[in-house]
Amino acid sequence: MSVICWINGDFVPLEDASIGVSDFALQRGYAVFDFARTYNGHLFRFGDHLARLRQSADALYLPISVSDAELTGIACRVIQESSMERPAVRIFVTGGDCNDALFENSNIIVTGEERAAVDPVLYETGVSLLTHEFQRELPAVKSINYLNAVRLEPLKREHNVFDVLYFSAAGVTECPRNNFFVVRDGVLITPAENVLPGITRSVVLQLATGSMPVEERMLHREELPDVDEAFITSTSKRIVPVSQIDRQPVGAGRPGPVTQSLMRLFDEYVHEWKG
Repeated sequence: MSVICWINGDFVPLEDASIGVSDFALQRGYAVFDFARTYNGHLFRFGDHLARLRQSADALYLPISVSDAELTGIACRVIQESSMERPAVRIFVTGGDCNDALFENSNIIVTGEERAAVDPVLYETGVSLLTHEFQRELPAVKSINYLNAVRLEPLKREHNVFDVLYFSAAGVTECPRNNFFVVRDGVLITPAENVLPGITRSVVLQLATGSMPVEERMLHREELPDVDEAFITSTSKRIVPVSQIDRQPVGAGRPGPVTQSLMRLFDEYVHEWKG
């Protein structure tokens, strides 16, 4: 597999791409990113990804000197000139050299990436989650700070769960890399605040609106034992049913009818995707 990377104006093989060790991303973890995948050979909702990237960068005062049209062309070329079975792109905006004036010379990187395969059995059986008390700093910003997510990997292995589900005084929020939904009495519910505005999340809300009641609101941890269904969403994994939370079955302990319906609607939506 060969992958190319665009970095500050130049296309280079991924193995030759580099930034300095004095970059704020390494020195202070100061950078944002976004990740987009393809369907039918076309980047999926790429304008939404770029909008979120700019919102994240603006929140950290990181300049992006390249237009959306240019970034789209760069991303398309990266995909076309790389050999990948499941093409995706990752865009980074870093703080730049820490010896320069802060917020003036960010590094902009667009790299091709082979999207990880997801076990199809997960969509049939659902996955297990473990609640964990934590609130991400600047949750609406897609930063490179995954410190807590990585720190909890041993906990996930110990409890044999697919992922952790964060909660705090603000209620249940999200998983480290996934948005979270529940269904209760026919109503689709997802946390409204203190979460990353996921692209797949927004598509699910779009598909559900008009066909079922939808609530974006605080979701209390105490509500979880009484929900009928649950699922997580992400760019890479789409919609994955949740069959168990904290060792307790969700509903009947298998993907429910609302979740299955939304999975079908989403599959139909992306099947027709032409960019």
